[in-house]
Amino acid sequence: MAFSLSSAVNEEFKMMGLSLKGDAMEAVVSFLERAEDANASLSLMLDALDARSLTSSIVDKQVVDETVRALDRAAGVVSVELDERGAPTSAHGRSMHDLDDGITIVDAFEMPKFKYDAQRRVFHEATNDDRALTIDADAESKIELYRERFLLLQQRIGRHRMFLKPSFQCGRDSKTDADGQSASYCELTPLTGLLGAAGETRYVMGCLSQLEDDRFFLEDLTGTIQIDLTNAATSSGLFTENCIVVAEGETRVSDGVFAARALGFPPAESREDSAVAAAHRDFFGAGRLTPSDTQRLLQQEAASTSDMFVVMSDVFLDRAATMRRLRAVFEGFDSLETAPAMFVLMGDFCSEPCHLGGFDGKNTTFKSYARGFDRLAALIEEFPRLREESRWVFVPGPGDPGAAAALPRPALRRATLGRLPAALPRATFASNPARVRYKSQDLVFMREDLQGRMRRACVLPPTLAELTRGAEEKGPATPPESEISLQKPRASGFDESASDAAFDDARDALSGERDDMETDTGARRDVNDSNERSFDSTESDASEPEPSEWERRPLFKHLAATLVQQAHLAPLPIQQTPVYWEHDHALRLYPAPHCVVLGDRTEQQARAKFEDTELVNPGSFADDGSFAVYRPATRETEFSAAP
Repeated sequence: MAFSLSSAVNEEFKMMGLSLKGDAMEAVVSFLERAEDANASLSLMLDALDARSLTSSIVDKQVVDETVRALDRAAGVVSVELDERGAPTSAHGRSMHDLDDGITIVDAFEMPKFKYDAQRRVFHEATNDDRALTIDADAESKIELYRERFLLLQQRIGRHRMFLKPSFQCGRDSKTDADGQSASYCELTPLTGLLGAAGETRYVMGCLSQLEDDRFFLEDLTGTIQIDLTNAATSSGLFTENCIVVAEGETRVSDGVFAARALGFPPAESREDSAVAAAHRDFFGAGRLTPSDTQRLLQQEAASTSDMFVVMSDVFLDRAATMRRLRAVFEGFDSLETAPAMFVLMGDFCSEPCHLGGFDGKNTTFKSYARGFDRLAALIEEFPRLREESRWVFVPGPGDPGAAAALPRPALRRATLGRLPAALPRATFASNPARVRYKSQDLVFMREDLQGRMRRACVLPPTLAELTRGAEEKGPATPPESEISLQKPRASGFDESASDAAFDDARDALSGERDDMETDTGARRDVNDSNERSFDSTESDASEPEPSEWERRPLFKHLAATLVQQAHLAPLPIQQTPVYWEHDHALRLYPAPHCVVLGDRTEQQARAKFEDTELVNPGSFADDGSFAVYRPATRETEFSAAP
């Protein structure tokens, strides 16, 4: 009976273009054997799988189990057993909770990989028939890493109106269109096209590299040319080696060096435009969303006004102060009418690094590291409502146990987590970065001290004029008062290293010049003895709210502009920030997510928005109890601190 049923299932799945793994086939057969009508149940399962928009034609057991549970709930079938702890489990032994909360967590090592075909101008999923993606890749994968980064931004900039050649243009010198608007555009020239064009202004796009000491070069898919950045004016962003830039300038006749007059990043693109250009492919890894699906999920988001995500970074579980603050946070949220939908705890989870071989008295041993999670498990058990109703996500930090310091970092090993997995059934131990889809929103959580690292690697000092002017023209709204605020975080200045003193001086000097030359903007800075920033508005527009203290972070705004325009979480040389070559796609920000939560100790609590993406730093929970609360219904972030 089972053999004939397996054959029928195999034939039906083949007709749908799908194939089943061995354990998945057993799960399907088990589901059909207990059904009253096997044919009808099989049809329902195939329809449900077709509605999921699978990312692969090979169906595994996890997908089958989720589909079976969904069909059982739709049919009103309840089959609940209790595990050894008394928690409800399904017939397959997994914890059985509300799986329809709209939250999908994607591991960085399970994301689909898409490549851009420059000839056909389409994205296609990279298939490895002979082998799977590995962390031990050959040298060709390193070359492909840079090639794919370049092609991703090249196809995006090709759609931008500034670099898009008009289809019809009446006359060579025509500068306006039918509506009287400027019709001029900037034509990108490949680097080989600069030969014979000395003395003429050209726009080029390439990867900024230092192939020789104290000499910078631009590289694209056609060639290489030395670039002179001495007199280059820069836009907003942190320009480091290996970032992809667009430069305006001309090739000098004397030495053949491209003298750049202006330097910027490839302009960003809206999330909708990127999705349309890529035929709504699932780059995120949480399932393909059609426009109709997005509209339906947006309505569900608007109705879920009570959902909130609590994010904490640097949760040092070996410190008594951290456990005391965690208790205060849990007590505050447990007293609310609705428990938070998700808690996101990011590393490091120990005040001292814990790595392989770290038994010299300075680093933490695995035994003492796991003891911290035992204390956390005991604390969470005191709040059964949060334990059962909230999702828990743990993201490792750079000092947590791992085989290497490369990105993306795999999830924490169960052997180092003590009894936390058994005490917290709704916990997910995610990779770093971790991707979370909540209904229609794509969120990225990453723990990395990225701001200071990129600032130190800057080839040119970041500019202030354009970013400050943009903040004056369109300042983000001040965050509302939080109803769950435990303690207001104190106002703070920039927590930069001594190497950033020149940047701070330039910032203060520019602010003083603006006070003298642009008094009509109403932005006047007063730096007091405690380094707290306060702004007096003399002639500001009452309709535009004053930026909050978390939005007065010029360097953090530069970081946001860099990540969104580079469409990458670590646009740094891999010598400074190692990356697994064949998993570099897990660090892409394409299409641009709705929110990127970056746990960065370089900066305290901060927030910046660039285009459609908001970048949030929840602060260091170990330092002063800082954390952030993200409300997906309104897409607002509230900052608070535990006493």
